[in-house]
Amino acid sequence: MEPQCLLLFAALLLGQGVLQEASQFCSPLEYWNPDTLSCRSCLQRFGTPKPELSNLTSKPLSCLLDELEVLEELIVLLDPEPGPGGALACGTTRHLAAKYGLPAAWSTFAYSLRPSRSPLRALIEVVVAKEPSASLGQLGIHLAQLGRADALQVLSKLA
Repeated sequence: MEPQCLLLFAALLLGQGVLQEASQFCSPLEYWNPDTLSCRSCLQRFGTPKPELSNLTSKPLSCLLDELEVLEELIVLLDPEPGPGGALACGTTRHLAAKYGLPAAWSTFAYSLRPSRSPLRALIEVVVAKEPSASLGQLGIHLAQLGRADALQVLSKLA
């Protein structure tokens, strides 16, 4: 998948929340056009999305637990060891946990279980248990907000 398509998908997903603030009258697949003061179709502005990625919004997050190859790739990307001096990388499972509303203490505990247990797998299991309707699209939005185009690329394999 081309990075441009991935960025377009991320922009569309991020735009859902940001653009709704600009106008409460626009649907999730519309944007507020300040020139015409009306809602316009995202397809008109950005073109037809591939970004197969749009299929992620309808798939449950729990299906990621069954896709071991994709899950392992995401674990490698999102569950890094702390850097030199204990510095943390950006856009890790720790940051995803915060996006899902889990406290920092939960993240510390999840990382303490390594290497026998992946923090990302634990996060997905907790989110699915708390919110069975959670989708891969929601995960994609969080990854886009964290600037993790590499993880979005891996996630797109499920589309």
